[in-house]
Amino acid sequence: MSITNELRLFAADPYTGWVPTDKQQADLRAIADRIDAEHESACAEAYGNGVQSVALPDMTAYVKLPVDADDVPIHVGDVMEWVRYGDDDKTIVREVSGVGVEVFFAWSDDQGRYAQYEAHAYRHHHADSWERIIEDALTMPIHGEADVAQFVARCKALAGDAE
Repeated sequence: MSITNELRLFAADPYTGWVPTDKQQADLRAIADRIDAEHESACAEAYGNGVQSVALPDMTAYVKLPVDADDVPIHVGDVMEWVRYGDDDKTIVREVSGVGVEVFFAWSDDQGRYAQYEAHAYRHHHADSWERIIEDALTMPIHGEADVAQFVARCKALAGDAE
């Protein structure tokens, strides 16, 4: 039971030895409601700043979430991507199944098990869009036919043309 619920019950219990007036009971309930609202707001702010609550037996603990290469907190269920550059530039996409200190855990098809990945090496995955392709074309250096081919392949994939 939360402390604010205990306060509400105490204010309504005529057997506590103190019988508050209706106005005092209403005031105590209003104070408890404000405490709950402040707590919810603080939790939401912490969550947005990369802190996650974890329910443990008889208590709640908080953990600092790992952040990606853009300093965005990584939550369970997020989809992360990593681009492997080389002969076959390939984007690796992983769904987060668990988090740890500066790492996340996801299924690895290569290893056939869950594996640990360095959070700072990944970015949150966003589906390709014309806006993203244009932004990348304007901001990424293009050094040859391979880079142009990558943009063409992205455009074809987005347009629904696999070839």
